[in-house]
Amino acid sequence: MVEEEKKEEEISQEELAKQWEEALAQQQSAEKAERKEGEKTEKTVEKKVSEKDITRLLDRLMDIPLNVEVVVGSTVLQIKELINLGPGSVLELDRETTEPIDIKVNGKLIAKGELVVVGEKFGIRITEIYSEERKNVFKDTIQESLKK
Repeated sequence: MVEEEKKEEEISQEELAKQWEEALAQQQSAEKAERKEGEKTEKTVEKKVSEKDITRLLDRLMDIPLNVEVVVGSTVLQIKELINLGPGSVLELDRETTEPIDIKVNGKLIAKGELVVVGEKFGIRITEIYSEERKNVFKDTIQESLKK
């Protein structure tokens, strides 16, 4: 009788192990199918988003206003000097006439250039562009715009 009970235990343990393996295989198969379906859905969503919204996003980005400054030079004044300024006063700047001027976008230096006259207006002929800084300005501006 003891031998029969041992055989039943062995059979049931073997059977349990087999059932356990089958259950694990089914679970792994179901997980694989889920992952594949998720990847397909994700790719479809990414594709739809990139195809559908990219033009709209680019249009939106192209309309973002940027603050452009042209810095010819600067100086430091004491309050009494500022108070004494009037028509005809001359401020001496910290740059030579031959030095390039700074071109800043949103407060960041992106280029240097020289002052030119275009008809009756001033203009700037760009002589140097700092690509990395320019990329950073665009990246920062885009991030700020997307937050809004």
